[in-house]
Amino acid sequence: MISRGALLKVFLGSFFIQSSWSFEKMQGLGFASAIAPALKEIFKDKKARIEAYKRHLDFYNAHPYMASPVLGASINLEEKAGEAGPGASAAPKFKSMIMGPYGAIGDSFFWGSVRPMASVIGVLITLLWGWKGPLAFLLLYNCFHLWMRFYGLKAGVRDGKDVVGYIMSLDLPEWGVRFKYLTAAVLGVVSVVVLWSLFGAAGAPVKKWVWLGAGFPAVMASVIALSLLFKRGLSISKLVYIVTLPLILYGLLLG
Repeated sequence: MISRGALLKVFLGSFFIQSSWSFEKMQGLGFASAIAPALKEIFKDKKARIEAYKRHLDFYNAHPYMASPVLGASINLEEKAGEAGPGASAAPKFKSMIMGPYGAIGDSFFWGSVRPMASVIGVLITLLWGWKGPLAFLLLYNCFHLWMRFYGLKAGVRDGKDVVGYIMSLDLPEWGVRFKYLTAAVLGVVSVVVLWSLFGAAGAPVKKWVWLGAGFPAVMASVIALSLLFKRGLSISKLVYIVTLPLILYGLLLG
C-alpha cells in the first residue's frame, strides 16, 4: 500500500502536470513527475524503478483536472505490476485509452460549464455586494476542481481500471448541461440588475416599489429569453456577449 505521504505528494504534483509541455510528449513529463513519489515506494529496486519512470514518460494529454483519477489508477496498476514483475504494467495502455475521453469530458464540464457558471455568479455578486464577488468565484470554481483532484485520485488508487465506472457514475456531461442552464438564468438576472443600476446612475433612482413591481417580471422575462436562446443552440459564451456588448457600448458612448 502506498503511504499517505506519497499520495499527498502525488496530489500536490497533479497541480503542476502542465508545467512541462512539449510537442512530443505534451503532459507526459508532468504526469511522470506527479506519479514519481508513488513509483519510488512501489519499486525498491533502482533498475525496476527507472523502467517504471520511463513507462510514464510517454505521450499523455488530457484535461489537467481529470489527470487525478488516471494517476490513481496508474498507481494501482503499478502496484500490481510490482508484484508480478516490472514488465507487466498495464498503466501505459490504460492511460492511452482513457486520456481522449477524459480530455473531452473535462473540457466540457470544467471549462465549458463550471467556469462560465462561477464567473457569471461572481459578476452578479460583485454587482450586488462588491468585493465578495471575486471571492465567491474563487470558492465556487475551486470547490469543483479540488474535489475532482482529491476524490478522483482516491478513487483511482482504490478501483484501478474500474475508476472509469466511478467517473461515469458522476454523470458529468448531464451536470454540465444543467450548469449551463443555470448560467443562462443567472445571466438574465445580471442583465436586469445592470440596467437598473444604469438607470439609477443616470439620475433616476429606482424606488423599491418600482423594483418589486417591474424588476421581478423583467428578471423572469430575461431569464426565460436567455434560457430559450441556449436551448436553441446558442453557446454560453455568445449569451455572455449578448448581455455585455450593449453595456460595453454604453460605457464607450455615454460613459
